[in-house]
Amino acid sequence: MSKSSLLSIGELIFNLDSLNKNSIPKWGKMNSSQMMKHCSRFIDLYKGEIKLPFWHKIFGVTIGKLFLFYISKKSPLKTPRNLKTLNSIKIREGNLDFEYEKRILTEKLQDLSNIKQDIIHPVYGKMDSEKTRFLIIHHTIHHYNQFGLIN
Repeated sequence: MSKSSLLSIGELIFNLDSLNKNSIPKWGKMNSSQMMKHCSRFIDLYKGEIKLPFWHKIFGVTIGKLFLFYISKKSPLKTPRNLKTLNSIKIREGNLDFEYEKRILTEKLQDLSNIKQDIIHPVYGKMDSEKTRFLIIHHTIHHYNQFGLIN
């Protein structure tokens, strides 16, 4: 799946309607509400709204850029499963409000088209808006695939 064949923001929002609170993942431990909150927190992270410890920046400078390059060349449908999740975006709460999490994720996805300027990612540093959107969409598709939302 190339950059040009990723789903659009509108398609992501449309496909989210196929998810329900009882959807069962093909892999992993998250339920559908946790997945949506995780994707929302991932957006917050990429927009620079979540601060991380300094040592994450050391990772970003040394290995992180290579990791981003590797991931961005893979189809989100082929992205490795069960990668370690940063504590700041790991969702531990089990009893989340499905409709609330869906509304929040939908709003955050809609807001992606408003990102026009470079962002300062807490690990990878300065990223242009196109790369930011691409990586967020890539990650979201990965988790949609986890729940069978991608045809």
